[in-house]
Amino acid sequence: MRHHQPKWTAHYLQTPIEQRVYLSPVCIPAWIKYLHNNDMRKAAIDEGRSQARITGKALERYFALNEALFLFSDLFQEEKNERAAAIVGAAFLDTILEHILIAFLVDDEREVPKLLGIERPLATYGSRTTLAYCLGLIPKTIRDDLRLIGKIRNRFAHDLRASFDEEPIRTWCLSLKWHQISMFMSPPEGARPAEIFQVGLNQLVTYLNGVVGIARTEKRQLIIEH
Repeated sequence: MRHHQPKWTAHYLQTPIEQRVYLSPVCIPAWIKYLHNNDMRKAAIDEGRSQARITGKALERYFALNEALFLFSDLFQEEKNERAAAIVGAAFLDTILEHILIAFLVDDEREVPKLLGIERPLATYGSRTTLAYCLGLIPKTIRDDLRLIGKIRNRFAHDLRASFDEEPIRTWCLSLKWHQISMFMSPPEGARPAEIFQVGLNQLVTYLNGVVGIARTEKRQLIIEH
């Protein structure tokens, strides 16, 4: 997997060692690469079944999300266009939110899509964020950061002059909180809003990816009628 050196690499290398982790691009576990090898993929599936007890459609979704994570890393880290980065980043968060809700809701392939499918009540990024919060799957800080990412995405999608360095996008980026909590540090002095957006979104991806597994263990069960 290729890694594009961000525009701020020079600044990153000049920062104290304790701050360098802040500007490090998201790292995709090496084992995800192995999923492109059929034999190793089968071995990973067997291990997943024995250790995590994931089977059937849930197992398919598990590997589909990891494949998407791999693709997202390539697209997001290689993307030089700010508008595309904002839209791609938010789109992937939306994908993870969908996986979280599917993992948590009852296992009914006919009814669940009536909520999450295209032009359905929970088809939008905003509605999925709100529901995940109301179900107790994400805390307020994550909810607020997701909403800020949504605002940034919408601004880039509808304003041809949008820029990370201009208001209100600049303020929205500086208002992202989870990355500071999860990394125990504030952005280095001089970090651009676009860089803060990238780090903030990466940290949200990491957090939500873990929530998928938690939602799976708390999955709602169908009521069996007697």
